Amino acid sequence: MTNEKLAPRLEDYLETIYLLEKKNGVARVKEIANERSVKMPTVTDVLRRLSERGYILYEPYGYVRTTEKGREYAENLYKKHEVLKDFMKTVLQLSPEIAEKEGCLMEHHLSKETVKKIQKLVDFFREKGLSEEFKEFLWKG
Repeated sequence: MTNEKLAPRLEDYLETIYLLEKKNGVARVKEIANERSVKMPTVTDVLRRLSERGYILYEPYGYVRTTEKGREYAENLYKKHEVLKDFMKTVLQLSPEIAEKEGCLMEHHLSKETVKKIQKLVDFFREKGLSEEFKEFLWKG
């Protein structure tokens, strides 16, 4: 995988494309715009940038697909997102809504090494049954 780091905004779009592609086989500009809550011209600009960098295949008015490079980048990003969301729900006892939103914010800034350690912490909490114990501690006040 390339060591190139995309801006968080581009990462969010790439992840959206990846998830739509997993769900539907391909992504469409309109679907991406709906998922991101933006207008289609905004999506088109981002798609052009991702295409120029080799992360997606995109022809105007056509389907959008990730390249191998884009898929690998998006998969790694999505894994980070899932680990962080799990951490916030399991260890920090946050609601699924907050965990989703804040996991998305954090995924852009944490290294692979940090996320691996967070995953180990979540695994430790589960293995030792500490989630409930920590939940009680949190709410004791």
